[in-house]
Amino acid sequence: MLRYCSLFSGSSGNCTYVGSAEGGILLDVGVSAKRIETALKDRDIDPATIRAVFVTHEHTDHVAGLQVLCKRYGWPLLASEGTLDALCEAGRLDGCRRVYMMEEGQQITVAGLQVTTFATPHDSRACFGYCVEGDGRRLAVATDMGYLPDEVREAIAGCQLVHIESNHDPDMLRSGPYPYYLQQRILGQGGHLSNAACAQVLPGLVEAGTTRIVLAHLSAHNNTPDLAKHCAVDALARAGVCVGRDCLLTVAEPAGTQPVTYF
Repeated sequence: MLRYCSLFSGSSGNCTYVGSAEGGILLDVGVSAKRIETALKDRDIDPATIRAVFVTHEHTDHVAGLQVLCKRYGWPLLASEGTLDALCEAGRLDGCRRVYMMEEGQQITVAGLQVTTFATPHDSRACFGYCVEGDGRRLAVATDMGYLPDEVREAIAGCQLVHIESNHDPDMLRSGPYPYYLQQRILGQGGHLSNAACAQVLPGLVEAGTTRIVLAHLSAHNNTPDLAKHCAVDALARAGVCVGRDCLLTVAEPAGTQPVTYF
């Protein structure tokens, strides 16, 4: 049985917990160390049981707590070569005593969890998503993508739980407070996945075996949970998939108030 919890999700910070009977890992640590420690302890997860941190990429909303946490607990850090280079250049590896480079498609076992990387198209040095497998169960964390290439679809197909980006509503983005250059960045192929682009892939995931969908990394300014969920439910319904019968669908909250899911 795997344990999963989206501790923080969105433009203000991201952090996902995955655990087994042997311990757990964190995927990104994009808020302060204090907030992550509190979120873990609120769920009766001892930070001492965390065996490693896997980082998707170097943007602040994914690494804000990295230095303090790795220094405090001695957690190993694993990421792509490009991500590690960017973190080093920014001085964000100070205090990280154990740092390991991973390649695309590489698999490593930590705390009884098999973690496999896959590349995602984002305007960073070399962004990764992660599949995590244990006890015959498998989940994927796939965020920070300007579009969803076939390689990502193939990597996450068959995962029982998929934590997937549904970042923005394009109409809200175009009429919102962001300057034009930032709008174009988000809409571009190295930006973020829209509600519609996310929803388009969901029926295929359910057909391939996904039973739990978590819409994640929602923009605080250019999206709402209701919009993201409606778009996803509508796309699934048009494909003959009934939410609540064929799969469960939730929206990850910005600040972790969600309980741990066992599956």
